[in-house]
Amino acid sequence: MSCYLVTQPVREEERGEELNDRFETQVADPASELRLRVAQIMDLHGLSAKDFVFMDIESTGLSSTPVFLIGVMVWETGGFVVKQFLARHYGEERAILAAFCDVCDTRRILVTFNGKSFDVPFIRTRCAATGTPFSMDLAHLDLLHLSRRVWKERLPNCKLQTLEWHVCRRMRYDDIPGSEIPDAYHAFVRSGNAGQIATILKHNKLDLITLADLMTHFPDEC
Repeated sequence: MSCYLVTQPVREEERGEELNDRFETQVADPASELRLRVAQIMDLHGLSAKDFVFMDIESTGLSSTPVFLIGVMVWETGGFVVKQFLARHYGEERAILAAFCDVCDTRRILVTFNGKSFDVPFIRTRCAATGTPFSMDLAHLDLLHLSRRVWKERLPNCKLQTLEWHVCRRMRYDDIPGSEIPDAYHAFVRSGNAGQIATILKHNKLDLITLADLMTHFPDEC
């Protein structure tokens, strides 16, 4: 089985160095809000930045349709690295599912945005449909639910890009709307033209970066 793997460090223009420093410092600080939130779902003994895997998927629709991109962000050699498993055609879905499960086998905590309701059940369903073993056993921090508890009274909504702007103070430009992503992928499979795939990869990468960024901006508990 094979799929296309895109590996990229989080770059300086994406505030990579600043994010790496903040995240590593807060993971190590026993009094940080980040550690306090994580402590609610897992044992913190020996916790390090290497224990986290951030995940976001791009699919062609509901769970009965293929997932074609699984993006993860993990800590390697002093900083965050994004790894994106892309199915170049529908037949590579099993390969990206297996690659994601392999990454999870080396980490302790999964971080998603609405992953408890969507991403993880979607992956479980697609693993069953493709005959891919699924044995993920990580603590799971879903930042949608946590963000609603923390920021719902202060923001117009808790969509990821709303949080990205109001909490992380970062605005996206030339981003592809999520509603257009399935058609863009189908067009890529038909034509082989990867123009919009690059835009989808960027969209997915920014989602992952925002997850880690949000974790470093938790306000003090009331």
